[in-house]
Amino acid sequence: MASWNIVVDGKNYEIKQKSYSLAINGEKTKLKDLMSKKDGIYKVYEVPLGSKKAQYYVNTWVGGAKLAMDGLDCATGQPFTPPKLPKWAYLFMGLHCLNFLNGAVGILLAFLGIMATISISSNTNMPVVARILLDILLVIVSAVVVFALAFAMAAILY
Repeated sequence: MASWNIVVDGKNYEIKQKSYSLAINGEKTKLKDLMSKKDGIYKVYEVPLGSKKAQYYVNTWVGGAKLAMDGLDCATGQPFTPPKLPKWAYLFMGLHCLNFLNGAVGILLAFLGIMATISISSNTNMPVVARILLDILLVIVSAVVVFALAFAMAAILY
């Protein structure tokens, strides 16, 4: 699990991520006890640290967590702004939802496709055109896998 070391007002804070809690200097605090809000693909918890408050970002779909304070990622020290899911990503997520009609394998592919779409679409390190092309490729690959499995099963059964 992730951990961060932060200094606020001259005091050291060691924050460790646990399953549904944070250990701040060894003292567990349940996430449900912290003030939270929804921000795009993140659930954001306010973590009081001395005179300041850090923001603990938890990605509810893909996993992963970030701790930020004063606009900086506490792990890297780099400026941090939470990525937003672009509007066009919802189109690709909707296309993946069509796989729900294709049985258990289709449902699995739909969930994997939606999670991959969220991850790819919100990755601001790639140009927008590359993200869109990867999303298109992902939808095509999902459709090919469903059809290939359907034809293979039909060949076996008949």
